Amino acid sequence: MKPRRRLTASLSSALVFVAVLTAWVLFAPPQLGGQTSYVIINGNSMEPGMHRGDLAIVREADRYETGDVVTYQHPQIGPVIHRIIGRDGARYVFQGDHNDFIDPYHPAQDELIGELWVHVPGFGSWLARFRHPVYMFGLLFVAFIGLGGAAAKKQAGKTGRAGRLANHAPTGAENTGGQPMNQMLRNWQDTVSVLAAAGVALIGLGWVAFNRPTHHDVPANIPYSQSGTFAYSAVPADGRVYDTGLATSGEPVYRRLSDQVAFRFEYLLGSQKTLSAAGSYRMVAELGDQNGWRRTMELTPETAFEGKKFTAEGTLDLAEAQTLISILEEQSGVKNEKYSVTIRPEVTVGGAVGGTPFDDTFKPELAMDLDKLQLKMDPRSDEKDPLNPRLDGMVNTLETKSMTIKLLMISLPVSAARAISVAGLGLLLAAAGLLTVAAVNQGRSPSESSLGPGRKLRTPLVNVRGSVPTPGSTRVIDVASLDDLGRIAARLGAVVLQEARPGYHAFFVNDLEVTYRFEAEGTADEHSTEPKITRRVA
Repeated sequence: MKPRRRLTASLSSALVFVAVLTAWVLFAPPQLGGQTSYVIINGNSMEPGMHRGDLAIVREADRYETGDVVTYQHPQIGPVIHRIIGRDGARYVFQGDHNDFIDPYHPAQDELIGELWVHVPGFGSWLARFRHPVYMFGLLFVAFIGLGGAAAKKQAGKTGRAGRLANHAPTGAENTGGQPMNQMLRNWQDTVSVLAAAGVALIGLGWVAFNRPTHHDVPANIPYSQSGTFAYSAVPADGRVYDTGLATSGEPVYRRLSDQVAFRFEYLLGSQKTLSAAGSYRMVAELGDQNGWRRTMELTPETAFEGKKFTAEGTLDLAEAQTLISILEEQSGVKNEKYSVTIRPEVTVGGAVGGTPFDDTFKPELAMDLDKLQLKMDPRSDEKDPLNPRLDGMVNTLETKSMTIKLLMISLPVSAARAISVAGLGLLLAAAGLLTVAAVNQGRSPSESSLGPGRKLRTPLVNVRGSVPTPGSTRVIDVASLDDLGRIAARLGAVVLQEARPGYHAFFVNDLEVTYRFEAEGTADEHSTEPKITRRVA
């Protein structure tokens, strides 16, 4: 077998193998180590999307989201295909599209068989006769193996014929150029096998791709954050007590030196998505004791804001706070060594994050202690950074994502799979067209027009400059027709040499010891009526 022929045969076998492997990856059931299961719809719980007798092809997924149509294994009923509507801890909550009740059984992750991959209306009724997906895949597998076996058989038969022809063909035939047949036509069985295998693989890929949407909506969470910064300051009667001349954030405020403390809160709403917001805020100081007594002092009245940030400012009058405490002690008879002071902004905000509406509140607290001598930050606060509170939020929405087809370790987008299948089938059709054109052209003699009407030569033809050399020991046999010469060339596996010059036009086929010749009309004796089947020595 020639190297090119061996390469073609190897390519044919490789593509048949690829076609079988593609079919296994796409359609192999779990019983054969695959990821695809086949469910025949036997009810109306999923109408109007799916009806009784439809076939649902489902595949295992890495994760399942709310809104996915999934088949799960019910311990009593068996496979059930419904839609996920939520989660119950680690379990999934299902409901049929046509049902007005939720499935009472909530399966766990390991009970999920697979997500809906392809829906084929009415095909389940026909498939029901097989009753098991292994048979369907077996038929597909046998079909591919049969294709590969037929190609191999044809290749083997062709190789045997080529060998037998080589044993009979003289060396001189190879010296005269062999048979310059188009390589695609010479190994046409291999070419057809290659095109068929590639076509089956592409049709399978296209069938799956065009039965799946290119995109689907999945639940998505858009994060955002609300943060703020507390600051306070107090002007003392004697500025020499503090380095900066003021009591600032983190430092105690001594009541003998300051009666008022200014508080400031800077608010910021942030997100990586586009954001628009508006709302209102106010800031209060809440007095309290360990027994649960509470009394609120307003520092900043309720104020509207628009945008992602604002600044709230207010002043706490320590003398007023002491008055409220004194009333409590006088009326209740309960006296405490210290009281709590909680500075609390109260923010109500609404708007849109990434185009999705949201509403939220933010009420951070700065905890402080107040006694007869000072106001200071509460060292027992649970906040790691009490001056910089933060609250993270999430907006639930739907996000459009590209659907994919998983082939072994590759996840191919459905849109790309569609393009590949269509483009590949187009190329296959073009290749089939070229094969047909080549076959038609191969059946015509290159010099048919020069031989006259009805004179056709169906073997390769080589034009020779000058005279065709015939060794002295070679016999020349004139044949009666060009067709006879063509049959001799085909039997020997040789080419036909054409010698054309003014007044002479002849065709030759050289063997080792014999040269066969046919002289065209006008070059022989026009008065002779005897067929030219004479033998003479050159």
